[in-house]
Amino acid sequence: MTENKFNDFLEKKLIDCEKLLKDTGAYDVVPEKRESKQIFCYMNLGVIYKYFGEEEKAIKMFYHLTTFGSGVFKDRLDGLSEESKNDTSLLIQSGHHQLRKGVHFNLAKTNPQKATQLFEWAAENCTFSEKTVDDFIECEDYDEIAVANLWRGYALINLGRQYEEAYELLIQVVPYLNKYKKIAHEMWRKVEYALPKALIPLCEYRLDPTPQNMQNAQTGIEDYIKSLRDKKDKLDGYLYYFHLKETNADVYNTEAAGTEKIVPKSSVESSKVKKPVKKLALPPAEYDTEGAVIVFDIIGGYLIEFGTNNELEEYAKKVELLGGYPVLASLMELYAMEVEEDPVPIIEECERLLGSADFDVFLKEKTKIMLDAALDAKSEGGTIMLYFDPEV
Repeated sequence: MTENKFNDFLEKKLIDCEKLLKDTGAYDVVPEKRESKQIFCYMNLGVIYKYFGEEEKAIKMFYHLTTFGSGVFKDRLDGLSEESKNDTSLLIQSGHHQLRKGVHFNLAKTNPQKATQLFEWAAENCTFSEKTVDDFIECEDYDEIAVANLWRGYALINLGRQYEEAYELLIQVVPYLNKYKKIAHEMWRKVEYALPKALIPLCEYRLDPTPQNMQNAQTGIEDYIKSLRDKKDKLDGYLYYFHLKETNADVYNTEAAGTEKIVPKSSVESSKVKKPVKKLALPPAEYDTEGAVIVFDIIGGYLIEFGTNNELEEYAKKVELLGGYPVLASLMELYAMEVEEDPVPIIEECERLLGSADFDVFLKEKTKIMLDAALDAKSEGGTIMLYFDPEV
């Protein structure tokens, strides 16, 4: 997806949302009874205005989002039925909602105390017991564990402490989502899959603020948003991108001078947020399903079997350890997020890797498969995609 296509998508969304809000009298004033379309337009316009540099309009939309649904609760379970209080998935969803609301307060540049309270609730709602983790693993609901880890980790970062715990949670997100993908599930949590690219280096910088870790944190935030290719995913993802940049301005050296963080990083203290019972364990390392990963030329229709899910994961890890092959090292990510890749950089890296003197048989075999598919795609003017075929 080119930047121009994404801009066109945003401009159309902007026009449609402005028209809807103005036609319903909801642009300047939030109506007492709101429709879901209006709320989504506030969310979209806040991000879109910010993307195009219209800061005052963006703040206005984010402020609209803070004026409803943010009453003062006694605790995280207020308003939930007894049955709902035992529904872990519902609590995680509630935690994510509270976190987003905290982000809206930050980007509206209003009421930082309320934002802190919301991040505390988010961290609480995304905590679960050892038994719950075991139940999720038994039912293969790996994505539930992943998103709970992600939103609790994000919330802890915004509370300005417990970075070690946040780090332990965040490094498990992608492995859990990969397990979810490897049992032939469609990956619809693409923003969640990408966010650790930004959050993990940020934790590392907070734990060890060296110049190199500062650079890694900045690069991670930028890599996160670049990795989102679908237009809708990218629009959703920009909410966290802008929030991370504004609340962590110090990792952008040229922007840090004179910039006050929205969330104090060291002064926020609370006794409410407690650590999980244990550091969450990863699922068993060896798991696979029948079928195979297929490399597909979108235009030419060329199909070739790469191998099992585990073989793809093993290949990506081995290439990453070699260093210098970023596209091939990201094949598991491309597969999990179901996005297309230009064949040219694949060809360049495959040819360079095949020309290496120290090269094991497994890497050679799989690299040749990728090269054949990429050469076909280039000749047809197509792109490369990886998908799972359970019938192979």
